[in-house]
Parts: sequence; structure tokens; C-alpha cells
Amino acid sequence: MSQQAYPHHMLREIHEQPEAIRQTLKREGANIAELAGVFRERRPRMVILAARGTSDNAGTYLRYIVGAVNGMTVASAAPSLLTAYHSNMNIEDAVVIGISQSGKATDVIEVLETSRRLGATTVALTNTADSPIVNAVEFPLLTHAKTEKAVAATKTYTTALAVLYQLAACWDEREDLQEDLLQVPEVMEKLLSDVEPLIAARAERYTFMQICTVLARGLNYGTAMEVGLKLQECCLFNPEAWSAADYMHGPIAALQPGDPVILLAPRDPSLKSMLEVGQEVKQRQGELIVFSDDDEALELARVPIKLPDMQGAYWSPIVMAVAGQLFAYYVAVNKGLNPDKAGGLRKVTLTY
Repeated sequence: MSQQAYPHHMLREIHEQPEAIRQTLKREGANIAELAGVFRERRPRMVILAARGTSDNAGTYLRYIVGAVNGMTVASAAPSLLTAYHSNMNIEDAVVIGISQSGKATDVIEVLETSRRLGATTVALTNTADSPIVNAVEFPLLTHAKTEKAVAATKTYTTALAVLYQLAACWDEREDLQEDLLQVPEVMEKLLSDVEPLIAARAERYTFMQICTVLARGLNYGTAMEVGLKLQECCLFNPEAWSAADYMHGPIAALQPGDPVILLAPRDPSLKSMLEVGQEVKQRQGELIVFSDDDEALELARVPIKLPDMQGAYWSPIVMAVAGQLFAYYVAVNKGLNPDKAGGLRKVTLTY
């Protein structure tokens, strides 16, 4: 698709993601490796995350990738403890990572500044080199996604996931994982060339969708929340995103026949439980939309979306995110909405 062919900034930015990943890994690789060395030297006992919105969904991925690769506990910061209650928390031997696309998230910056004063190792992940968050921390990392004009974040999310994956891989000195990440842009390009037309065609069925559930487990849980957020921002209704395991502990009781349920079900260690949830949803006559590279999962679907083979890799949430972004984009277009102007939101939201 040529530059002139994009009807919206969001679609152009979705298509810019493979190159954004390449540039991020190329330009930030040395900084990631240096920070990983600092982590090995300082031996932190835990990681604390501060983020909002899409950045918080990237942080959920951090929780799983660092747990899976490094065996580390990641806890979400409660910013109000530092910003409102002024608690002097015992975090000297912790790493505090703040994620903000714009680098202007005021409460995240305050968490980082206070954490640095309290002796923690502080890291910022942002897309903007001259933003306030960079000056608040000891170690800044950049996503190199260039300017993002659509309000709904796309390439800043996937590049953030790529940096967090690479940080975990370098921290554990896993050269196999580091090399494996290099194939992600090619897989994304295959999705954009081969699968996007299918997503665009299938999205029309959901023009009048007003409810939806998005399910995943493990590494893809953050991306399930991100897909739900994209549907909220672009399509102006309130889907619910759940861990598939949590969904079975109550929320499934509210499922009505015909209700759309999106399953993010790659062929990875979470697949068995995703199949079980999918079978239960189907038995209750929910309408399954399945994004997967696994034939058994796709067979459950009313609307199957077959993705390129992701080989059970820890980077599958990056590719899943692109598929979910496209689905949200095309549903919005079919609803007659402008996905670039998501519900009157601004690109930078300041919270205190």
C-alpha cells in the first residue's frame, strides 16, 4: 500500500510497525545491552512498573516476559502512594520502570523521581528523547517509532514490547531469544500482506457490535487488554478484556448466545487452556472470533483469522497486537467513525 493510499493516519502507522521494530532494535540495542549488564551487576530483588493506558498494557507484557525469562517478580506501582500519600517505600534494591509514549505522564514521572530519591534503579521507556521522563531517571530507553499522529497508539505499543523483550533476553544473556526477535518484522509484514484483507472483510460483520469480550492468557494478556482498548478508543463501545482463566471464574456467566468473544490463542504454552475456554464459550453459543496460528483453535471459531506461524515464541504478542489493531481499525471504519480521532481523546493525557 503506497503512502498516498492510506485513508487514515492509524492505518499508515500500523503499516509502519515492521520498520519501526527494525529501527528500534538497531538503534537501541547497545543501550538495552548496557542496561541489562547493570541489572546483572546490581541484582535487584524485584521490578516495579509505573504506566497508564497503552503503556500499562505494555507493562503487563513486561510482567510476563521478565517472569518467564528472568524469574523476576514485577509489581505495578500504585502512584497515589507516592504522589498523594507521600509514602517512603522500601525500594532501594528494586528496579522501577516507567513507560510513557509521550514522556509527559506526570504521575509516572513523579513515581520515577521519588523512586530515584529513595535509592531505586530507575528506567524510562518512551518514544520522545527530549521529554521530561528522560530527565527523571538514571537509564532512559527509546522506542524509535517516530511521530505517531493517530490518538490510538499502535507502533509505540509494539516497539515498547520489542524493547522489553530484548531487555529480558539480554538480562538473562539469552542469545537465542535475541536472535529470534529479529524475525518479527518479517512476520508482521506477512500478516499485513496476507491477513489484512481477511480481517478487513470479516470486520464488516461487526459494524453494529456494542459488546465484546477479549480473552488471552500469559504473555498475550497485555495485548488482549490493548485490543480491548483499541476497540474502546476507535469503535466507541466498552469491550471487556480478561485473562481467560479469570473469565472462567465468574464473568462467563453473563455470556449470552451470539455475544462476540475474541480469542488470542497462539500455539504456545497457554494454548491448552485457551482451547478449553473456547470450547466452553462455543457450548454457551457465544460467537468466537479466533486469532491464531493453530488449526485446532481456528476450528472453534465462527470467524477464524489464521495468522502466520509464530513458533510458540515469546514475541507473539507483538504480532497479535497488529492483528487486533487492524480489526479495531476496520470495525471503526465500517461504523462510519474516524479512528484517528478516538472519542475526543487527546494524544497526551495528564493525570496526577
